Amino acid sequence: MRPGYVDLPSGQLHLRQAGTGSPVLLLHDAPGCSAGWDPGLIDAVARRRRVIAPDLIGFGGTTVADDAAGDLDAQADALAGALTRLGVRRVPVAAEGAGAAVAARLARRHPGLVGGVLALSVPYAGAERPPAQPQADGSGGHLLRLWDEVRDSLVFSPWWRPVAANRRRRGLPPPEVLHALFLDTAGHGDAHRRLASSAAEAWSGLAAAAGVVVAGDDPVADILALPEGDGPAEQADADQGERAYVRVGTGVVHVRRFGDRSSGRRPVLMLHANPGSGSGLEPLARALGESRPTIVWDTPGHGRSTPPPDAAGEDATTLAGTYVPPLVEMLDALGVETCDVYGTHTGAGLAVELAIAAPHRVGALVLDGVPLFDDQPDLVASVMANYFVDLTPDTHGSHLRRAWGASADMALWWPWFNHTPSGVRDVDAYRPEFLQRIVLDMLRSAPHYHRCYRAAWRWPCSERLPLVRRPALVGSTRTDPLAPMTPMALRLLEHATEITFAPLGDPGSAAANAAMLARHLDAIA
Repeated sequence: MRPGYVDLPSGQLHLRQAGTGSPVLLLHDAPGCSAGWDPGLIDAVARRRRVIAPDLIGFGGTTVADDAAGDLDAQADALAGALTRLGVRRVPVAAEGAGAAVAARLARRHPGLVGGVLALSVPYAGAERPPAQPQADGSGGHLLRLWDEVRDSLVFSPWWRPVAANRRRRGLPPPEVLHALFLDTAGHGDAHRRLASSAAEAWSGLAAAAGVVVAGDDPVADILALPEGDGPAEQADADQGERAYVRVGTGVVHVRRFGDRSSGRRPVLMLHANPGSGSGLEPLARALGESRPTIVWDTPGHGRSTPPPDAAGEDATTLAGTYVPPLVEMLDALGVETCDVYGTHTGAGLAVELAIAAPHRVGALVLDGVPLFDDQPDLVASVMANYFVDLTPDTHGSHLRRAWGASADMALWWPWFNHTPSGVRDVDAYRPEFLQRIVLDMLRSAPHYHRCYRAAWRWPCSERLPLVRRPALVGSTRTDPLAPMTPMALRLLEHATEITFAPLGDPGSAAANAAMLARHLDAIA
């Protein structure tokens, strides 16, 4: 399905679309997301209908405040606004579980918009409510419990009552679908609990009033039997709001944009470190956006960007050959002719390669932690053998434990697997809440997160830096393990100025770093 966003007054609704023809709206359960639909069902329906599958408030990529997840009126109004933006005037709705309660409320509040409601499964409607959300802990056990909860939601209704009487007659989806459902639930706290509770409380009154029909044994036939919708048969292009998807030769690239694009100021392109995505740079980008436009991409294969093809094998993956071409395509699609470029760690290497390949597109470089490893062959060989844990999702979620353990050790050892006195880092352990953000960001790039990461470790920095002809600001935070590499990077660059960054996790650091960058960039013609 093709992903996109629809702009609303309260944020952006993330959705996926497929097929052409009369529209039909699919609403997921709680927990759930638009990525969790059975591909066979989507394929069969999309042959004859235009499928619109949004992420409800509090799920997936939707950015409307999670506080509204349990408000059925807010859910219904957001859907109505999104459908209007898509040009849909009337649509039948098929929904699972708690999504059926949202569908019924949508029909009650916007009766002219809804052409029938089909419950593919009904929500739990008893008196019990979900247990409280587990608090983040240093071991990561709360994420393992959430994985089991997401999995149990596909096996039992309700998921918190795993008894034979509540068994659902369905199989488990593949591990990669479980992984997507988990990620799109974990990023929103207890939103799924609040929607499940609201659905349970309201269902008995809503179902009869909205004339909900319950599906039989053939959900595809039941969906296709729904009345014809009224609206454009073709998929609508995504809005170009704060978050958007850009089509490039390798698939789609997910971007975040901040600041006034009509200001005439040169924008700043921001390239993130590995493992992770552009979400880690969002606080800095938002603060810098107060003075100029900023663009943050998710590197292909990370965040919500599709991975590049692996036809040539991972050894052929390079920063210059694999990732610069889609980066240039993205700038072209966004209409950005020239920009300053900020890159951190792997992103710093990619920024350098962009400045070499397309110097006319780059104003100034900001390199926050330069990965200069080509003079340490023994370290690189050890990293290639030990650094990259297997994050292939499995049914029982054991990859979560590996991601949590490796990420926690990144704060304590350098490299993280060097559990000897020589590897000790004299810094605090990551706080559980901060560590969870890092782990979820890393997991969104599973299982192929290592491809770009390996390319960064193999990047011939000392050969490439002297080829840069753009002015550069070079530095790091004081505790960055790459900080010792800054003096060499300064010597290799022709026009470079040293700066020191405040750690992004510290209070006020994003604003301080943004103000410092704005001053430096303003001084560069």
